[in-house]
Amino acid sequence: MKNIKIILSMLVLMTVGLGACNDELAQPPVTLPEGGIGTGEWNNPMTTYQAGLGSINEKLGSTVWVKGYIVGFVDTNIGNVLKDETAAFSVPATVKTNILIAATPEERDWTKCVPVQLPSGDVRNALNLGDNPDNQGKEVCLYGQTGSKYCSAYGVRSVSDFNWGAVGIEPDPNLVLPVGSRAIRDLNFMSGMQGFTFDQGNPSTEGFETWKLSDKYGFVATAGKSGSAVTTDAIAVSEEIDLTVWGDIRMNIHSAANYFNNAETFNNMCQVLVREAGTAEWEAQTLPISPAGNSWTFSDSGYINLDKYAGKKIQIAFRYTSTESLSGTWEIDKMQIYGVPGK
Repeated sequence: MKNIKIILSMLVLMTVGLGACNDELAQPPVTLPEGGIGTGEWNNPMTTYQAGLGSINEKLGSTVWVKGYIVGFVDTNIGNVLKDETAAFSVPATVKTNILIAATPEERDWTKCVPVQLPSGDVRNALNLGDNPDNQGKEVCLYGQTGSKYCSAYGVRSVSDFNWGAVGIEPDPNLVLPVGSRAIRDLNFMSGMQGFTFDQGNPSTEGFETWKLSDKYGFVATAGKSGSAVTTDAIAVSEEIDLTVWGDIRMNIHSAANYFNNAETFNNMCQVLVREAGTAEWEAQTLPISPAGNSWTFSDSGYINLDKYAGKKIQIAFRYTSTESLSGTWEIDKMQIYGVPGK
């Protein structure tokens, strides 16, 4: 360590000496591009300059936030390549599938503009200059993919969200994975049992099967029969899941729940359980986002934190209960477990 410090000190002295003795060796100041640079996060979006270079953030991946001013569009009626002939700045636009953004609202030099792909749907409806000519000159922050070309120029593809102004939308922390996360399990129950087994428990009606497998809805648990409810306590149990080389563990359940009246009743009657493999004690997990309990609409649970099981082997279970007076239906079609390898 002492030798390293000495070498570094010598390099510093040599650098200072050279700069003082010979101005020709001095480095010119670095000038940042207009708008500076950003990481691509919601509160520090990339600039049009970065998007135009094809920049990506390796930690975030290719989908990032990019800010700029809406200035025009690529007239694909003329051609699908961004150039002088196709760059259009007159509104209303004759094309709704894209826009051009730039670092300043007055920019009309197409070489300083970045093409933006607008997929069909809410984003296109809100941003295109055909339906919204007043958008020209407005600053917008776009959530899309950088690092690939659109209309033969680096830009922003597959925009899925946007926010007016210089920053994006702060993500729900329940829906954000730790940096470096990879899928440990990505299960689709509509395709089969995926290593789970059903324990039907001891229903009040002998032989009644609470849990069933559906190729349309995945795992389905219900206890209604001939207009009445069956009292039951049944679980779907996973095979052993090895987390010994993983850290920052997160799990998401995609499900729908109906006839529980509300979310509170659902959470009292249904649980997601986890236990260390080889043990008998299950631990109920709190769902960051609960199903409504009165809807067939599927939704994500948000990422359940399973850090306490990092480096271990676990099992997961879905527990369903019913009473003579209340028998809801719980449908689970997908489940994902993520982690950061080597932690």
